Amino acid sequence: MRAVVLTGAHVEYRAHETPPAPQPHEIPVRVVAAGLCETDLQLAQGYMGFQGVLGHEFVGVAEEGQWAGQRVVGEINCSCHRCPTCLRGDANHCPHRTVLGILNRDGAFADRVWLPERNLHPVPESVPDWQAVFT
Repeated sequence: MRAVVLTGAHVEYRAHETPPAPQPHEIPVRVVAAGLCETDLQLAQGYMGFQGVLGHEFVGVAEEGQWAGQRVVGEINCSCHRCPTCLRGDANHCPHRTVLGILNRDGAFADRVWLPERNLHPVPESVPDWQAVFT
């Protein structure tokens, strides 16, 4: 797949990037649009020490699951939902979480992104892609 990848201090376009191995509960989403923000620029300057596919703001089309064929956006924090932090309702602060395009999870500057189905949210038809990407 095509992707924009951060490696060391370099941002590279790769035409044949190997997709990540999805977990059983993850849904592939064909990325339609992805937003570039200040966080992406900071990551490229070394913030968080991230290496991998950049991008955490996107709109795409779910390819499987309950939203198959529909436009979706995604919650970027992927929590375990099993630890004490998650069980008390604070999943965004899960000590085991990954964060799309920021912490231990490839992001949306690629043809496809994989997220847990519970992280996907349908986009109303009345909202164009260029607006949905900012959610």
